[in-house]
Amino acid sequence: MMTRKKRAAGRRRQKKINTIVFVAGGLLVVIAAVFLLSGRPSSQTMTPAQIGKPLGDFSLTDINGKTVSLSDYAGQVVLINAWATWCPPCKAEMPDLNTYYQAHQGEGFVILAINAGDSASVAAAFANQKGLAFPVLLDPNMHLLTSLGVQSFPTSILVSADGVVKTIHVGMFTPETLEAEITPYLLK
Repeated sequence: MMTRKKRAAGRRRQKKINTIVFVAGGLLVVIAAVFLLSGRPSSQTMTPAQIGKPLGDFSLTDINGKTVSLSDYAGQVVLINAWATWCPPCKAEMPDLNTYYQAHQGEGFVILAINAGDSASVAAAFANQKGLAFPVLLDPNMHLLTSLGVQSFPTSILVSADGVVKTIHVGMFTPETLEAEITPYLLK
């Protein structure tokens, strides 16, 4: 026969267990939400870009809110340009990139300009002011750029039509370096 004291102690112990389970469950929900909402780009085993190696697929949101994936441009030559509005050389090269893109987009060429850490409104205002014709993608926490191995800005990664990294250009492009480094890979 159980005494009243033992029953009360059992109820208190069960309340403590229920509270611990409830708090632990709540913490798991919060941790899962933080992970899912952390702004990490969708990628499949993304590793740093290496010349001669295939580049994994990734997805980011563009300045218009549309999801864009590298695989959307399969079969095309893609220049991934890491840039930011706080980077003077990045801003300075944009007109040359835009001119080159407009001249060569008919040759299976696209630029994916990945903005590093600016807000969508700041990146969009810059792109609109400069009249950029190529997609401008957002990497607000720089997770993708970091996983690609980008350590300075601007950095550009040229991916051939077969998905292999051909060049990694650190620093500002000029019209001459664009012609020398990209034109040989274009589809003619």
